[in-house]
Amino acid sequence: MTTRVTPRPGLDGWAEVDPARHPFDPAVAAGVVRRLAPPPPPPAPDMPSLEPYDATAWSAYQEAGRRSVEWNMAMTDALVAHYGTWAYDWAWPPTPVWDRWTPIVTSSDETLRLVTASLVAWRRWVEETAGRLHRLLPSLRAAALIGPDDAVVAWEAAIAELLTAAVAWAEETDDWFGRGRRLLTWLLTAAGLPVEHSVTLVGRALDARFHGWVHLTAADVADVAEHLAREVIGRSAGRLAGPGECGDDWPDTWPHGWPSWRAANRPRPYS
Repeated sequence: MTTRVTPRPGLDGWAEVDPARHPFDPAVAAGVVRRLAPPPPPPAPDMPSLEPYDATAWSAYQEAGRRSVEWNMAMTDALVAHYGTWAYDWAWPPTPVWDRWTPIVTSSDETLRLVTASLVAWRRWVEETAGRLHRLLPSLRAAALIGPDDAVVAWEAAIAELLTAAVAWAEETDDWFGRGRRLLTWLLTAAGLPVEHSVTLVGRALDARFHGWVHLTAADVADVAEHLAREVIGRSAGRLAGPGECGDDWPDTWPHGWPSWRAANRPRPYS
């Protein structure tokens, strides 16, 4: 098998994954996968023990891992060529079915069955996201017609919902970050913002605050939603009311060592 490194699509624009633009029939997915798939490599041997160290056994195991990665790349190439770029992340549904980076340890038939299950699970998650966006977007458009204050409130609610969904979908409590980033970028691009600008806004809202994948609190969700909503509408976060103003008496700090940017005794990173 010839190794081919597939450039990873950004998948930042909602148009790249929107199910309405990319047909998919789960009923025939197994046949498509079987037709497109290169011959799976033989199952890898069990991982050798470290003590006593067996160089020959470890070399065989590492070679099996290399063949598995090559096969996964070829499988991805085939799925993307057939279905479109949305299929690139077929191995990353919210509930993992397949790990493209570990040696294949199943039979050929079982391997293709698991690939199909993972692809269908990924598509199901994309379709669930489409349902959320189709429900949220009309309220954003309607609020924009009323005025900027209403638009900020509507965007806050939409952003908070998607971040909460990212946490709910995560297998681990700190595994929400990548999925949350993607959901927010899809929301912005689905609403008509340019992809590059959307990536920048979401990056500023998340990267400046979360250095690594950490537990996301309800207070974090509120802060990110408010900041990003104001960025989208064009209102500076630094103009928000301080503690005790407008009946909004926020505590100075939040759990897990993350200070609220609205705190009176902390510098505001977004001001």
